[in-house]
Amino acid sequence: MRIDARTILLLAVIAILCFLWLDSCQGRKIAEDQAVALSNYKDTAMVYRARNGEMISYNKAIEISEKRFLALKDSMKSEFKNLKIKNLTSHTEVITIYKVDTVTEVFTDTLPCADFRKEFNIDSLHYSISGAITKRDITFASILIPNKQSITVGTKKNGLFKKNEYIVALKNSNPYVSATGIKSYTFKPDTKWYQRGWVKFAAGTVAGVMVYRAIKN
Repeated sequence: MRIDARTILLLAVIAILCFLWLDSCQGRKIAEDQAVALSNYKDTAMVYRARNGEMISYNKAIEISEKRFLALKDSMKSEFKNLKIKNLTSHTEVITIYKVDTVTEVFTDTLPCADFRKEFNIDSLHYSISGAITKRDITFASILIPNKQSITVGTKKNGLFKKNEYIVALKNSNPYVSATGIKSYTFKPDTKWYQRGWVKFAAGTVAGVMVYRAIKN
């Protein structure tokens, strides 16, 4: 039995519509799953031991599109706008606290006064220092410096006539903390030959010619 061109075209349209419907359903399911995952995402740092014995802090990472992330985290729009970054590749937030326990410095010369002991406790927004001082030494019982570090990878615009840069931007919440060096590597799989633009264009052209000939005949 010979199938005419109109039947072939109708079957093709039905197949495309079914594909689009299934793709839409899958997209909604992914969006719902990502919304739940982002809502339940905690910044809890866990630890595991590397092969060389070092202790490594980690947390699970969430894969989500930039558009969906900003839709669910509206407050981040102004943050990224302030950083002048578009086409985001990743965004990481690291919460740290620098901690030093019990450091004692003995004076070279004893203070010319009677024995005394004066304890101190400085509690500031960006640091906390406690300890004691005597005529012979000063002891820091605790030094705490909290910090939230945001790491964003994306494209930075450099003006109308300059080429955009692919950068990693690092922001510290504590003004007393600064970076002395930054390196970032983004790993992308190599494009397969069948994923290249000219292959897709050629395939589309061939398919168009075949449909045209089927309809014409």
